[in-house]
Amino acid sequence: MPKAKRNKMEIYNDILGALKHELNYGEARPTRIQSKSNLAYDRLTRYLSELEIQGMITNDPLGITQRGRDFLQDYDRIKGFLEEMGVKYLTISRGQSH
Repeated sequence: MPKAKRNKMEIYNDILGALKHELNYGEARPTRIQSKSNLAYDRLTRYLSELEIQGMITNDPLGITQRGRDFLQDYDRIKGFLEEMGVKYLTISRGQSH
């Protein structure tokens, strides 16, 4: 079964998460970010440009800004909330009979 296509927010999250991980171990290199975020190099460079324009990363040297860290934190919080709500709604709908 093919993997579901990621939306832009998921891709941003994957790139920023990979960048944050790489920076924890030293210098972040685009090829490692590419591998960890599972993107073709041309797509990665396009998304890195978008993230830089939005103020979430710095490009020289490659780094993550506070706004990028805030995005990661907010994304995780929203994703957790949506998953929790989905479970709650699935539990309610299974228990109810119409």
